[in-house]
Amino acid sequence: MMRSIKRSLGICIALFLAIIVISGCRAMDDSTGSISSWAYSFVVWNNHTYSITNETLTREEIDHDIGQVKHYSDKEGSYRDGFSNKYPVGTKLYKIKDVETTEYIAVEIQEDQFIKATNENLSGDK
Repeated sequence: MMRSIKRSLGICIALFLAIIVISGCRAMDDSTGSISSWAYSFVVWNNHTYSITNETLTREEIDHDIGQVKHYSDKEGSYRDGFSNKYPVGTKLYKIKDVETTEYIAVEIQEDQFIKATNENLSGDK
C-alpha cells in the first residue's frame, strides 16, 4: 500500500516537472512578446520577402514612400504583400536612393529612423 502511494507520488512529481520543463521551452521574443520562433524578422513587399538587417539608414539615404505594413502576425503561416512578423500595421516602407527595390528597401522603425531590409530571393547570390 505504502509502495503504491510512493509510486503514484513519484509519477505525479515527474509529470509536474515535465510540464514545467516543456512550458519553459517556449521562448518569448523580447520586442513583441511573441511565442513563435522565427528564423528572422521580415516584411513582405511587392511579392518579395525582405529580411531585416541591423544596418541603419539616414533620412538623406531615403528616396520615397513605397507602402506600409498592412498585416502583422506573430504566428507562422502564409504571408501576403504588406505583411510583417516584427513591425505593426502602419509601419512605412521606403525606396532607398540609388538602390533598386528588388535588392533592398528601408523600414521606418521610428520617426526619421530607418533600417535596411534585404530581398531574401537575392541574398544567396551575393
